[in-house]
Amino acid sequence: MEEDVKKFVRQKVLKYGLSSQRKFLQQKAQKSLHENGFVLSDNNKNCLFSNSGNESVKHFLIKAIIFKILRERNRTVGTEIEVKGGIVDILDIDNLIAYEVETQLTRKKILEKLQMSGVRDIFFIDTQEVPDDFYEAEKFLRDKVV
Repeated sequence: MEEDVKKFVRQKVLKYGLSSQRKFLQQKAQKSLHENGFVLSDNNKNCLFSNSGNESVKHFLIKAIIFKILRERNRTVGTEIEVKGGIVDILDIDNLIAYEVETQLTRKKILEKLQMSGVRDIFFIDTQEVPDDFYEAEKFLRDKVV
């Protein structure tokens, strides 16, 4: 099982050209995001925000775990980032990768979010697939986060 996880992570690293030493220059990444309608400031970087709507506790905890994983990897992270046509749950600013936590993920929701430009990729996390146990949820999400 652990070997499968390592292989999966290696595949993601090869696909995205990611490593802990090689990131987009932060200013270049932020400029690219700004040009594509993302609203970033020092006030919303590396801070965990909840949605002002009716976000479930599980949704928020999943978002918090992903935020924690990315910060442990020394990434610049934004949560609840405004963009043309909506809000991004979690944004890895350094690598221009969005993470969307969704309840009852549908094809329609996926297609709506895929209209977002300015990011290299969007990872969808279905709350129903994430274990309810905190420790198991963190292990599950560590396998999903690039």
